[in-house]
Amino acid sequence: MVVIVAFALGRDADTAKPDAKSSGPPPPITVAAPPADPATDAPCAQVLSVLPIELGQLAPRVVHAEPDSPNVVAWGNPAVVLRCGVGRPAGFVPTSDLVLSGVYWLPVKTKDATVFTAIDRAVYVEVTVPAKQAYVPLPQLGRAIASKLKAVCAVPDDRTNPPTNQLCTNRK
Repeated sequence: MVVIVAFALGRDADTAKPDAKSSGPPPPITVAAPPADPATDAPCAQVLSVLPIELGQLAPRVVHAEPDSPNVVAWGNPAVVLRCGVGRPAGFVPTSDLVLSGVYWLPVKTKDATVFTAIDRAVYVEVTVPAKQAYVPLPQLGRAIASKLKAVCAVPDDRTNPPTNQLCTNRK
């Protein structure tokens, strides 16, 4: 299955600087889809319905999800990839460093990217931002996610210390 978001403004991945306008769209990307789970279908459809076609200055990308899934979208070159309905992040423990931008995000740095996972919504939503990508998409994506999915758990911060049974670290 090919998920075509749109590619009216494209970039040539081989010759252009990241996110510089060029004569054609960048090549499609292949992304591992989250595991199929009927419980994530409705919340992910809600999130996908409000995602921007362009993410800031980043044009949409053609995505081949493996296995087939509508829950993967991408923008820009290098691509910022959003996967909705992923599993609980492996590094999610009570002492996780959380970032707030409309939703609570768990950042995990890798050599080539930072993977941010929204941890306080009905489904986990993962956004991979390549290290070479200058645009920071979390505020715009966080607003979109928060507009459709309310928080289902709490994260302690400087002002609050929620009851243990309400903590995001206790959800699966």
